[in-house]
Amino acid sequence: MMKRIATALVAAAMGASVLTVAAPVLADSAPDAEVSIESIKVTPDPVVIRGRENVSVTATVGTVNATDVKIDFEPTGQGGQPDCNPCPGAAKASASDSQWKTWDKTIVLDRHDPAGKWYVYVEATGQDGKVVTAKSSFYVKIVQSRPHQGPRATRIAGFDAGPEPVKKNRKLSLSGKLETARCYGDWWFDGDAYVVGGSRCQDDYRWHNWRQLGWQEIKVYFHRAHGGKWEYVDTIETNPDGTFYTKIPAYWSGTWKVVFEGSRGLYGSSATDYVKVVR
Repeated sequence: MMKRIATALVAAAMGASVLTVAAPVLADSAPDAEVSIESIKVTPDPVVIRGRENVSVTATVGTVNATDVKIDFEPTGQGGQPDCNPCPGAAKASASDSQWKTWDKTIVLDRHDPAGKWYVYVEATGQDGKVVTAKSSFYVKIVQSRPHQGPRATRIAGFDAGPEPVKKNRKLSLSGKLETARCYGDWWFDGDAYVVGGSRCQDDYRWHNWRQLGWQEIKVYFHRAHGGKWEYVDTIETNPDGTFYTKIPAYWSGTWKVVFEGSRGLYGSSATDYVKVVR
Protein backbone atom coordinates (compact mmCIF):
# COMPACT_ATOMS: atom_id res chain seq x y z
CA MET A 1 0.00 0.00 0.00
CA MET A 2 1.19 3.50 -0.67
CA LYS A 3 1.74 5.23 2.64
CA ARG A 4 2.72 8.77 3.36
CA ILE A 5 5.78 8.79 5.51
CA ALA A 6 6.95 11.75 7.49
CA THR A 7 9.94 13.59 6.13
CA ALA A 8 12.09 15.45 8.61
CA LEU A 9 13.35 18.96 8.14
CA VAL A 10 16.83 18.43 6.82
CA ALA A 11 19.52 21.04 6.62
CA ALA A 12 20.56 21.08 2.96
CA ALA A 13 24.23 21.55 2.24
CA MET A 14 24.00 23.71 -0.82
CA GLY A 15 27.19 22.35 -2.34
CA ALA A 16 25.60 18.88 -2.52
CA SER A 17 22.01 19.86 -3.24
CA VAL A 18 20.26 19.96 -6.58
CA LEU A 19 21.02 23.67 -6.72
CA THR A 20 24.78 23.54 -6.70
CA VAL A 21 25.48 27.27 -6.55
CA ALA A 22 23.72 29.52 -4.08
CA ALA A 23 23.43 33.21 -4.89
CA PRO A 24 24.27 35.70 -2.14
CA VAL A 25 21.22 36.87 -0.22
CA LEU A 26 20.55 40.54 0.34
CA ALA A 27 19.15 41.37 3.71
CA ASP A 28 16.67 43.79 2.17
CA SER A 29 15.58 41.53 -0.71
CA ALA A 30 12.35 42.63 -2.32
CA PRO A 31 9.26 40.87 -0.96
CA ASP A 32 7.82 40.55 -4.47
CA ALA A 33 10.83 38.67 -5.91
CA GLU A 34 9.75 36.29 -8.67
CA VAL A 35 9.15 32.64 -7.72
CA SER A 36 10.54 29.82 -9.85
CA ILE A 37 10.94 26.03 -9.81
CA GLU A 38 14.55 25.27 -10.68
CA SER A 39 14.68 21.46 -10.58
CA ILE A 40 12.72 18.26 -9.92
CA LYS A 41 14.57 15.05 -9.13
CA VAL A 42 12.99 11.67 -8.34
CA THR A 43 14.96 8.91 -6.65
CA PRO A 44 15.10 6.09 -7.44
CA ASP A 45 14.18 6.21 -11.13
CA PRO A 46 13.16 3.74 -12.36
CA VAL A 47 11.45 2.34 -9.28
CA VAL A 48 11.84 -1.45 -9.33
CA ILE A 49 9.59 -3.41 -6.95
CA ARG A 50 10.47 -7.07 -6.43
CA GLY A 51 8.03 -9.44 -4.78
CA ARG A 52 6.63 -8.02 -1.55
CA GLU A 53 9.12 -5.17 -1.25
CA ASN A 54 8.15 -1.66 -0.17
CA VAL A 55 10.14 1.00 -2.02
CA SER A 56 10.45 4.62 -0.87
CA VAL A 57 10.26 7.19 -3.65
CA THR A 58 11.40 10.76 -2.98
CA ALA A 59 10.80 13.85 -5.09
CA THR A 60 13.27 16.68 -4.38
CA VAL A 61 12.37 20.11 -5.74
CA GLY A 62 14.65 23.16 -5.92
CA THR A 63 12.97 26.57 -5.85
CA VAL A 64 13.78 30.26 -5.73
CA ASN A 65 11.65 32.67 -3.65
CA ALA A 66 9.01 30.04 -2.77
CA THR A 67 7.16 30.24 0.52
CA ASP A 68 5.16 27.04 0.02
CA VAL A 69 5.45 24.01 -2.26
CA LYS A 70 2.98 21.18 -2.96
CA ILE A 71 4.11 17.92 -4.55
CA ASP A 72 1.66 15.36 -5.95
CA PHE A 73 2.41 11.85 -7.27
CA GLU A 74 0.09 10.35 -9.88
CA PRO A 75 0.23 7.34 -12.28
CA THR A 76 -0.70 7.89 -15.92
CA GLY A 77 -3.73 5.62 -15.84
CA GLN A 78 -2.09 2.22 -16.35
CA GLY A 79 -3.84 0.29 -13.63
CA GLY A 80 -5.81 2.89 -11.68
CA GLN A 81 -5.03 5.39 -8.97
CA PRO A 82 -2.47 5.03 -6.19
CA ASP A 83 -3.78 4.10 -2.75
CA CYS A 84 -2.51 7.31 -1.14
CA ASN A 85 -3.56 8.55 2.26
CA PRO A 86 -3.36 11.15 0.85
CA CYS A 87 -1.03 11.56 -2.10
CA PRO A 88 -1.35 15.36 -2.51
CA GLY A 89 0.10 17.67 0.11
CA ALA A 90 2.76 20.18 1.04
CA ALA A 91 6.40 19.26 0.88
CA LYS A 92 8.91 19.71 3.70
CA ALA A 93 11.37 22.55 3.22
CA SER A 94 15.06 22.36 4.01
CA ALA A 95 16.67 24.94 6.26
CA SER A 96 17.97 27.58 3.88
CA ASP A 97 17.88 31.27 3.09
CA SER A 98 14.76 33.07 1.95
CA GLN A 99 15.55 32.72 -1.75
CA TRP A 100 17.00 29.25 -2.43
CA LYS A 101 15.33 26.16 -0.97
CA THR A 102 14.91 22.46 -1.60
CA TRP A 103 11.69 20.65 -0.77
CA ASP A 104 11.22 16.90 -0.27
CA LYS A 105 8.25 14.58 -0.28
CA THR A 106 8.42 10.77 0.05
CA ILE A 107 5.86 8.07 -0.69
CA VAL A 108 6.09 4.28 -0.38
CA LEU A 109 5.09 1.97 -3.25
CA ASP A 110 4.53 -1.78 -3.32
CA ARG A 111 3.34 -4.42 -5.81
CA HIS A 112 -0.30 -3.32 -5.41
CA ASP A 113 0.41 0.12 -6.89
CA PRO A 114 0.15 0.79 -10.63
CA ALA A 115 3.18 -0.03 -12.78
CA GLY A 116 4.22 2.18 -15.66
CA LYS A 117 4.79 5.90 -16.07
CA TRP A 118 4.11 8.25 -13.14
CA TYR A 119 4.05 12.04 -12.98
CA VAL A 120 5.26 14.35 -10.24
CA TYR A 121 3.32 17.62 -10.17
CA VAL A 122 4.82 20.60 -8.36
CA GLU A 123 3.08 23.83 -7.35
CA ALA A 124 5.16 26.60 -5.81
CA THR A 125 3.77 29.78 -4.21
CA GLY A 126 5.84 32.95 -4.13
CA GLN A 127 6.15 35.75 -1.59
CA ASP A 128 3.61 37.80 -3.51
CA GLY A 129 1.13 34.92 -3.79
CA LYS A 130 2.02 34.12 -7.38
CA VAL A 131 1.84 30.39 -8.20
CA VAL A 132 4.01 28.52 -10.71
CA THR A 133 3.77 24.86 -11.69
CA ALA A 134 5.97 22.18 -13.23
CA LYS A 135 5.96 18.42 -13.70
CA SER A 136 8.39 15.56 -14.15
CA SER A 137 8.02 11.80 -14.65
CA PHE A 138 9.47 8.48 -13.55
CA TYR A 139 8.77 4.79 -14.17
CA VAL A 140 7.62 2.00 -11.88
CA LYS A 141 8.42 -1.63 -12.76
CA ILE A 142 7.15 -4.66 -10.86
CA VAL A 143 9.24 -7.83 -11.15
CA GLN A 144 7.16 -10.99 -11.06
CA SER A 145 8.58 -13.97 -9.20
CA ARG A 146 6.98 -16.36 -11.69
CA PRO A 147 7.01 -15.72 -15.44
CA HIS A 148 4.27 -16.59 -17.90
CA GLN A 149 4.06 -20.36 -18.33
CA GLY A 150 3.67 -21.99 -21.73
CA PRO A 151 5.00 -21.53 -25.28
CA ARG A 152 5.62 -18.09 -26.71
CA ALA A 153 3.94 -16.98 -29.91
CA THR A 154 5.81 -16.72 -33.21
CA ARG A 155 4.95 -15.21 -36.58
CA ILE A 156 6.39 -15.02 -40.09
CA ALA A 157 6.36 -11.36 -41.00
CA GLY A 158 6.51 -9.84 -44.49
CA PHE A 159 6.43 -13.12 -46.38
CA ASP A 160 6.63 -12.51 -50.13
CA ALA A 161 6.88 -14.78 -53.16
CA GLY A 162 7.82 -12.87 -56.28
CA PRO A 163 7.92 -11.55 -58.85
CA GLU A 164 4.24 -11.93 -59.57
CA PRO A 165 3.36 -12.86 -62.20
CA VAL A 166 6.46 -14.88 -63.07
CA LYS A 167 7.33 -16.60 -66.34
CA LYS A 168 7.34 -20.37 -66.31
CA ASN A 169 10.67 -22.00 -65.41
CA ARG A 170 12.04 -18.70 -64.06
CA LYS A 171 13.31 -18.48 -60.49
CA LEU A 172 10.88 -17.32 -57.82
CA SER A 173 12.22 -15.55 -54.70
CA LEU A 174 10.77 -16.40 -51.28
CA SER A 175 11.61 -14.12 -48.36
CA GLY A 176 10.34 -13.16 -44.93
CA LYS A 177 11.28 -12.87 -41.27
CA LEU A 178 10.60 -15.22 -38.36
CA GLU A 179 9.82 -13.40 -35.10
CA THR A 180 8.92 -14.35 -31.55
CA ALA A 181 6.88 -12.35 -29.06
CA ARG A 182 8.76 -10.69 -26.23
CA CYS A 183 5.67 -9.52 -24.36
CA TYR A 184 2.57 -11.21 -22.96
CA GLY A 185 -0.16 -8.88 -21.78
CA ASP A 186 1.67 -6.16 -19.86
CA TRP A 187 4.66 -8.42 -19.05
CA TRP A 188 7.95 -8.11 -20.89
CA PHE A 189 11.07 -10.22 -20.71
CA ASP A 190 14.21 -8.20 -19.96
CA GLY A 191 16.60 -11.12 -20.48
CA ASP A 192 16.64 -12.11 -16.82
CA ALA A 193 13.11 -11.93 -15.44
CA TYR A 194 9.57 -11.08 -16.48
CA VAL A 195 8.63 -7.53 -15.52
CA VAL A 196 5.23 -5.88 -15.32
CA GLY A 197 4.72 -2.37 -16.60
CA GLY A 198 6.91 0.17 -18.27
CA SER A 199 6.46 1.37 -21.83
CA ARG A 200 7.72 -1.69 -23.70
CA CYS A 201 4.46 -3.60 -24.16
CA GLN A 202 2.10 -1.31 -26.03
CA ASP A 203 0.04 -3.34 -28.50
CA ASP A 204 -3.53 -4.49 -29.11
CA TYR A 205 -2.61 -8.16 -29.39
CA ARG A 206 -2.28 -10.82 -26.72
CA TRP A 207 1.37 -11.33 -27.67
CA HIS A 208 3.35 -8.38 -28.92
CA ASN A 209 6.69 -6.56 -29.13
CA TRP A 210 8.14 -8.96 -31.66
CA ARG A 211 11.85 -9.86 -31.85
CA GLN A 212 13.90 -11.75 -34.45
CA LEU A 213 14.25 -15.52 -34.15
CA GLY A 214 17.41 -16.83 -35.78
CA TRP A 215 18.81 -20.27 -36.59
CA GLN A 216 15.39 -21.91 -37.02
CA GLU A 217 14.19 -24.25 -39.79
CA ILE A 218 11.54 -23.01 -42.20
CA LYS A 219 9.81 -25.56 -44.43
CA VAL A 220 8.53 -24.56 -47.87
CA TYR A 221 5.34 -26.04 -49.40
CA PHE A 222 3.45 -25.48 -52.66
CA HIS A 223 -0.20 -26.03 -53.62
CA ARG A 224 -1.14 -25.91 -57.30
CA ALA A 225 -3.98 -23.62 -58.33
CA HIS A 226 -6.04 -26.39 -59.93
CA GLY A 227 -6.38 -29.21 -57.43
CA GLY A 228 -3.76 -31.37 -55.81
CA LYS A 229 -2.43 -31.12 -52.29
CA TRP A 230 0.34 -29.39 -50.38
CA GLU A 231 3.72 -30.59 -51.63
CA TYR A 232 6.93 -30.30 -49.64
CA VAL A 233 9.57 -28.34 -51.58
CA ASP A 234 12.53 -27.40 -49.39
CA THR A 235 13.83 -26.56 -45.90
CA ILE A 236 15.75 -23.35 -45.27
CA GLU A 237 17.21 -21.76 -42.12
CA THR A 238 16.68 -18.28 -40.73
CA ASN A 239 19.62 -15.91 -40.43
CA PRO A 240 20.66 -14.55 -37.00
CA ASP A 241 18.28 -11.59 -37.50
CA GLY A 242 15.35 -13.93 -38.28
CA THR A 243 15.27 -13.26 -42.02
CA PHE A 244 15.21 -16.02 -44.64
CA TYR A 245 15.58 -16.09 -48.43
CA THR A 246 15.65 -18.70 -51.16
CA LYS A 247 15.03 -19.08 -54.90
CA ILE A 248 12.88 -21.85 -56.40
CA PRO A 249 11.86 -22.54 -60.03
CA ALA A 250 8.26 -21.69 -60.84
CA TYR A 251 6.33 -24.20 -62.99
CA TRP A 252 2.66 -23.71 -62.07
CA SER A 253 0.40 -21.03 -60.67
CA GLY A 254 -0.47 -21.64 -57.05
CA THR A 255 0.09 -20.83 -53.40
CA TRP A 256 3.44 -20.92 -51.64
CA LYS A 257 3.54 -21.54 -47.90
CA VAL A 258 6.38 -21.27 -45.39
CA VAL A 259 6.03 -23.06 -42.05
CA PHE A 260 7.85 -22.84 -38.75
CA GLU A 261 6.81 -25.99 -36.90
CA GLY A 262 7.68 -24.66 -33.47
CA SER A 263 9.95 -26.02 -30.78
CA ARG A 264 10.10 -26.33 -27.04
CA GLY A 265 8.83 -23.03 -25.66
CA LEU A 266 7.73 -21.69 -29.06
CA TYR A 267 4.47 -22.06 -30.97
CA GLY A 268 4.57 -22.77 -34.69
CA SER A 269 3.48 -20.29 -37.36
CA SER A 270 3.04 -20.03 -41.14
CA ALA A 271 2.41 -17.60 -43.99
CA THR A 272 1.21 -17.93 -47.60
CA ASP A 273 1.40 -16.03 -50.89
CA TYR A 274 -0.23 -16.77 -54.28
CA VAL A 275 1.82 -16.43 -57.49
CA LYS A 276 0.53 -16.62 -61.06
CA VAL A 277 2.81 -18.30 -63.59
CA VAL A 278 2.62 -17.17 -67.23
CA ARG A 279 4.22 -18.47 -70.41
